[in-house]
Amino acid sequence: MKVTLVQSRGIVGDPKVNYFKAKMRIGNVESDIFVFPEMYCSGYVTDIGKVNFQTLKVLMLDPLSELSHNTGSTVICGCPVKNEDGTVTDSVLIVDGKKTYVYSKMNLRSDNVADETSIYTPGSSPMIISRGGLSFGIAAGHDICLSELCRYYAENGADMIVCCTALVDDGIRKLLDIAKARAMEFSIPILVCNMTGNDSGKEMGGLSALIGADGTFVESCTSGSDVREIRLDPEAVRAETSARKPAPKVELSECVTVEMETIEADPNAPKCPVFG
Repeated sequence: MKVTLVQSRGIVGDPKVNYFKAKMRIGNVESDIFVFPEMYCSGYVTDIGKVNFQTLKVLMLDPLSELSHNTGSTVICGCPVKNEDGTVTDSVLIVDGKKTYVYSKMNLRSDNVADETSIYTPGSSPMIISRGGLSFGIAAGHDICLSELCRYYAENGADMIVCCTALVDDGIRKLLDIAKARAMEFSIPILVCNMTGNDSGKEMGGLSALIGADGTFVESCTSGSDVREIRLDPEAVRAETSARKPAPKVELSECVTVEMETIEADPNAPKCPVFG
């Protein structure tokens, strides 16, 4: 099985260009699955009121579905989604031919890049997709920090976690450290696809990677590279999955609270020969 990571930056306010950038890669590379960064379809928008969802559908999502149908490739990409109740989620779309499935980001963040908590509504449902005999748990951005989500995927048949992100250099390096810890904790490989390039004055960090179940970096991108092709042996991956040992759950009892006593130093205690 071939999975292609595309670190390309989605341009804010130009879904037509974002589609043609995706088409250039999907149309020129044979791959079972293409993975694009978080919020790729619209660019990383911080003012959701400026997003024309109908235009996004017509210029990006509908032709992307047609492209997936024509090439036989599954496309995983980030996109804001407006729900029937008017709320908006920071989502990952799984475009599989004429069908599109939506995973909504759970762990919204507020930092020096954007306050996602004031823009989006968090999701709460995990999603596992299957292709070519392998199962993939879906995540977005800091969802990988959620130990409960990673455990769910590891204990419910996911062979690997796929996480779409849009982070600057410092952010992606910290997230990769967490992803490495999660991979080791739950014996599950984690594939991270991050944006690269300048986005509204912020330099996205790239550094997309496939982290093995033992925490090793199997494949890595640079901050400037665009496309990385990854070959997966389904039989070998499934063998690792079947041998996986779930991390133990620890049931905590009542917390023991201890107050330290402050005591005076003994003036008759022996002196340190060096410092007195």
